[in-house]
Amino acid sequence: MPKSIFYFLLFYLALHSACSLTPEGKGDFDEIIVFSDSLDWFEYKKSLESIFSREYKTPVLEREYILTWRTSKYFEDFKEYRNVIFLGRLDSDDRVSEAVKNTLSGEILQDIENDKYFYIPKHDAWANNQMVLFLVAKDKKDMLNKLEKYGNSLLKDFEKSYYRRYQDHIFRRDGNKELKEYIENHFPFTMKVQSDFFLADESLENGYIYLRRINPDRSMIIHWLPHSDTIEINYNWLVKERNRIGELALQGDLIVEDETLYKEGTFQGRKAFILEGTWKNPTYIIGGPFRNKTFIDEASSLIIMIDYYVHAVGRRKKLFLDQLEVMARTMDVKPAGSSSTN
Repeated sequence: MPKSIFYFLLFYLALHSACSLTPEGKGDFDEIIVFSDSLDWFEYKKSLESIFSREYKTPVLEREYILTWRTSKYFEDFKEYRNVIFLGRLDSDDRVSEAVKNTLSGEILQDIENDKYFYIPKHDAWANNQMVLFLVAKDKKDMLNKLEKYGNSLLKDFEKSYYRRYQDHIFRRDGNKELKEYIENHFPFTMKVQSDFFLADESLENGYIYLRRINPDRSMIIHWLPHSDTIEINYNWLVKERNRIGELALQGDLIVEDETLYKEGTFQGRKAFILEGTWKNPTYIIGGPFRNKTFIDEASSLIIMIDYYVHAVGRRKKLFLDQLEVMARTMDVKPAGSSSTN
């Protein structure tokens, strides 16, 4: 593509918002197209991979997000992908850097020079459900320093957009409304359910429901029990309780402890106790990745455990886990005393 056309397309982006005729974003939700000069990419690749493409055990190793590098001549072919990053330097006249400098205002460029800006997001630039990130630094050393300094914030902001856009995509047709209503009427929480999921098992006595979708096998268990001061939620309790429910609902699935990590974080604004790792079923000799998020809901006086796993031999599994994560994030626990029927 002629250099002048590439500049014009980016300049047009700076002046015009996406219109109603904008196409839907292309590519997988977890693929990120990176535009940069070839020599810059060679130097930045390791830093970008440490932010976006850390290895994820499923139990085979997968990258969290797939980085695909392209030069500016492929701009027209990839500009409508869901996730796009431009890497530009103020001291460079390479085509991507020059295009970025022509796109951004003089005021923003001065703020970059003064270390007030580093990454600049633009949503729905050339496609719906798209996020474009301009990462701009004064020089290569400055770029590498800022990637190291702001990498966690960059990933956090990207993932916030990623899950919001993924949820809009998954529930653009409302999902399984019949199952959603059944859950709302029978259990102490509400949740949107993706199409093709079905209720595989339920037990009010043991406090769980088991949702499942096949091809590939994606499953979620929501388990609840009364909160008590005698229960100390920690790694050992989580593993024991998850394995107990796995025995009841999943025909003996077990956590592979030496392949599972524990951390504390947040979920839906609450403190959460989190397990991420792999599971196995010794009887059927199968396994795969899982995530488990447990929290205390003060309004209902319940401990809520959301556990979801994937079994997809020979396929990339991380994106399927993210689908389940999107569904889990729609949960809303009912206050104590809310009516439900069996």
